[in-house]
Amino acid sequence: MTIAALLLAAMIFAVDVFTRFDGAVAVLYTAVVLLVAPAGRKAVMAAGAGTAVLALTAFVAGHIGDFTDGALSRLAVSLTAIAITTVLSIRDRASRTTLGEQARILELSHDTVIIRDPDDIILFWNDGAEHLYGWTRKEAVGRNCGELLQCEFPRTEVGAALQETGHWSGELVRTRRDGTRLVLASRWLLRRDPDGRPVGVIESSADLTRQRIAAAQVEASERRYRTIFDAAGFAAWESDCSGTNQVLAALPAGTDLGSWLRAEPDRVRQAFQAAVVLDANSAAVALFEAQDRADLVGTSITARYLPESTEALIGIFEALIGGQHTAESEVRLATFSGRVVDVVLRITRLPADGPYARVLVMAFDVTERNEARARVEQISAELAHAARVSMLGQLAASIAHEVNQPLAAIVNYGKSARRWLGRAQPDLDEVSSCVDKMLSNATRAAEVVSRVRAMARKEVAEAQLLDLSELIEDAIALVQREARIAGIKVRRTGSTNLPPVLGDKVQVQQVMMNLLLNAIHAMQEVRGRPRELCIETSVSPAAMARVAVIDCGIGFAPGGEAKLFEPFFTTKPNGMGMGLSICKSLIEAQGGRIFASNNDGLGATVAFTLPLAQGRRKEDLISSYDGEK
Repeated sequence: MTIAALLLAAMIFAVDVFTRFDGAVAVLYTAVVLLVAPAGRKAVMAAGAGTAVLALTAFVAGHIGDFTDGALSRLAVSLTAIAITTVLSIRDRASRTTLGEQARILELSHDTVIIRDPDDIILFWNDGAEHLYGWTRKEAVGRNCGELLQCEFPRTEVGAALQETGHWSGELVRTRRDGTRLVLASRWLLRRDPDGRPVGVIESSADLTRQRIAAAQVEASERRYRTIFDAAGFAAWESDCSGTNQVLAALPAGTDLGSWLRAEPDRVRQAFQAAVVLDANSAAVALFEAQDRADLVGTSITARYLPESTEALIGIFEALIGGQHTAESEVRLATFSGRVVDVVLRITRLPADGPYARVLVMAFDVTERNEARARVEQISAELAHAARVSMLGQLAASIAHEVNQPLAAIVNYGKSARRWLGRAQPDLDEVSSCVDKMLSNATRAAEVVSRVRAMARKEVAEAQLLDLSELIEDAIALVQREARIAGIKVRRTGSTNLPPVLGDKVQVQQVMMNLLLNAIHAMQEVRGRPRELCIETSVSPAAMARVAVIDCGIGFAPGGEAKLFEPFFTTKPNGMGMGLSICKSLIEAQGGRIFASNNDGLGATVAFTLPLAQGRRKEDLISSYDGEK
């Protein structure tokens, strides 16, 4: 374009200098300015100045000495035309630059920008529209917008707004190329020509579909939560505990919260009173025996908590302030009518603008459960006492059996002591040993009787930590004489370093003695093979210590294992059938089990289990035991 402009300027200059046209030939220089206009502002100014110089040069060369008024007028017209063309070209260039930048801004916008004519034909379609609607610019431009996008909007309202104010903003629904329905926030601006006549609409729209879906989901979640909250069969209320959090925030640095609250009872009451009920369901109204929700909402239910609940509530504060999302504890409340109820409080922090601004409190009324548990415990104690009393008849029959053993031992040791004293040279050491054993057996007989009396007085057997290995060794020492007389070898196998067990020492020793003597008696008729009594100890995975007394006697008759522990069932010609029945009662009362079975080879095994102590309460050990064999 620059070369063409130079050639054109040269031709106009030549014609202006070497011809004698009366017209203003220099006006044609405006074409030169227009040719270089696309090259930029500097090129236009250079072209304007250059052509003006050429026009002046040609005028001087062609009219030296003859400056007529007509020639000067034509020169003035030519220079004016060149100047006007130069200025207009520069302004046009600036306008085009501005429009280009504005068009670029429309293209870069993430929102959709569509320009339509009065017939709703699309004239402009930016990149945002391509991305959102799925139609390319080439496919969209020239199409009817309403038909292409299946627009749904209040046409009457939009038309009235555009006519009155020239703009409209609101929501409309359109369809993507793939059929997806879109909800848009749109702004329309009416385009007018210089005479004020409408020539189309410029619109900019933003996609609200995701926000609307999210809002609908939130609203649905709120409705579900409200439905669950109101329909729950347990008491629930929402509280604003931000005031409570502020009270607890006064905790001095490095101070334990629980210790601080226990030392500051006023702080505890202040923290309670700062919690305000925001909402409550019908079950909460029923729990507090209130008239309606208004009795609870907007108030603090601090006065409902009984003093004995303070420790439990401090524990809840410690858990929540310590970072836990949920805390639970059992407390006692007083209803509006004065009735005291036991409830399990479960407090959960809810998402909110401020810390503890919304807290969900669920209360499960366990009053009837606790009362029923107390009644069951009382009835169980009565039944246990009745069972013990009913067993006194059986125990009376067994007393002779149980006491006979130590009494017989006393008699035997007494006779032995007399023989040692009757020698020409009395062995006082043996006599002393016999006397010690007589005293030991007398003490054991007295303890057996004492236990029977305790059962009649409703006394619960005292559970204590027992060294089971030591107790077994003591029992072996007590039956060692009878075993030696019967030619029976007594030995221990398995673990000899058992953990402590929980039980009553006298009762466990009584069971052990019964089992050892029964095993000795079972092998008295054995002939032609060794007689061996084995005490095997071990620890089971269920945290139970197991003691098994294994003999090599004749065993039990087929099916006899099931009846061994029934009262008055015996396999001995002179037996009373009370020993194993009593053993069963004593072991089960201490949380263990006792069972019997024939060995694979010779003899039989009678074993019992006792719970390991391990720092737990006896009741917990008994309840955790399940099917130990």
